[in-house]
Amino acid sequence: MSTIYAGVDLGGTSFVAVVANRKGRVLGSSDCVTTPDASSEETLSQIGDHILIAAKEASVKMSTIRAIGVGAPGAVDLERGIVVRAPNLGWTDVPLAATLRKRLRTDVVLGNDVQVAILGEHAYGAAKGRDRAVGIWVGTGIGGGLIANGRIDRGFRGAAGEIGHMVINEDGPECSCGRRGCVEALASRSAMERDVRAASPESAALTIMKERNKDRMTSSVIARALEQNDAVMREVVARAQHYLGLLAGNIVNMFDPEMIVIGGGVAQRLKEAFVGPIADVARSRFLRPDPEHRIRIEHAKLGDYSGALGACALARQTI
Repeated sequence: MSTIYAGVDLGGTSFVAVVANRKGRVLGSSDCVTTPDASSEETLSQIGDHILIAAKEASVKMSTIRAIGVGAPGAVDLERGIVVRAPNLGWTDVPLAATLRKRLRTDVVLGNDVQVAILGEHAYGAAKGRDRAVGIWVGTGIGGGLIANGRIDRGFRGAAGEIGHMVINEDGPECSCGRRGCVEALASRSAMERDVRAASPESAALTIMKERNKDRMTSSVIARALEQNDAVMREVVARAQHYLGLLAGNIVNMFDPEMIVIGGGVAQRLKEAFVGPIADVARSRFLRPDPEHRIRIEHAKLGDYSGALGACALARQTI
């Protein structure tokens, strides 16, 4: 059997655990919704449980798993394996790697969730073979990751890619980081939900949430509301696409990548219908025109597994 790795994609509302081989073939998987207001200890215990479930589905023992990679939201300390600050989880200085290592008795490597997700798309998906690429992940928040010379570029302090907190409207709404006008506060799924609730209590999206007994506006709710041609949802999504297009245009002017990969639940559900308008706005802002579309702007190709397979790739490259 080839070398086996486990990977976890930890988001603000859920996580996915996989067991995969070095070629990115998923052998077993398990996912779970995170419990609102749960302690970090409770969530890490859940993660450990679901890694074991994924290993059982893959018919492998934990002793055969070479290493575990985890992509966590927010600022992380790679060397110490600590989640320094994750506003969407309410975490500060959580020793994630040490806790899981003690529980599962396997080496654990930690990375930022979106840096890890773009690593997955670079290793196995849309950005495979690209030397310079950027990931923009739209979910509960907005995060980013940079590929330079074929490898993740974490920056001087390990904080490169926090594009969700680039300010594009100083008079805009307050962000989870405490500042105003960040892209995350304008175009994340959380921002879309806020804007829909503020626009109309009669929105189809809110009706769908009530029918499905959901307290959060998930990507599937957004997709269903758009299918019903809900005017409020259309307007809110279009506004988010505009802001994301401004962000993508600024990134191209600054970093000049070969490719921008847009991921997260909304992009996964809507694919080109979501990414196309973002690309149109971005291209209209390029300082150096690209009429032949040499710079690719596409949705992620690995679906639910971008982050988890990226975490496996991180473990493979690190251990």
